[in-house]
Amino acid sequence: MNEHKVQSILKLSKEERYGYFVDKIVDFEKVWGLNNDGWAILGDQENSTVMPFWPEEHFAERCISEEWKGYKPQAISLQDFLDKWLPGMEKDNRLVAVFYFPELKENIIISPQELKSAIQEGQKEYL
Repeated sequence: MNEHKVQSILKLSKEERYGYFVDKIVDFEKVWGLNNDGWAILGDQENSTVMPFWPEEHFAERCISEEWKGYKPQAISLQDFLDKWLPGMEKDNRLVAVFYFPELKENIIISPQELKSAIQEGQKEYL
């Protein structure tokens, strides 16, 4: 992806990035995280661990920083994300950082159940 497109996406509002995220993961049927013998996390927010996810590999790769040095983008099938990841994260009191970028002041952090509902709504458009 060229830098101009990346910058255009970064200029979207957090709500527009959220919509982009849902549309892309439904379309490509995968979501991206960062892994290095364990998944990247953002720490606590009100006693919940926050896990970041991205709609495309290059966005995840762009977020590799000192904190996540040695991490690599790894795809998760959308079905596994819906059936295993989100319910497991809900059970473990984890939150989701949707299309996270550390340089942005506003990122969307939501419950796994909220994201699951949005994805399922997005999937209805493909039926």
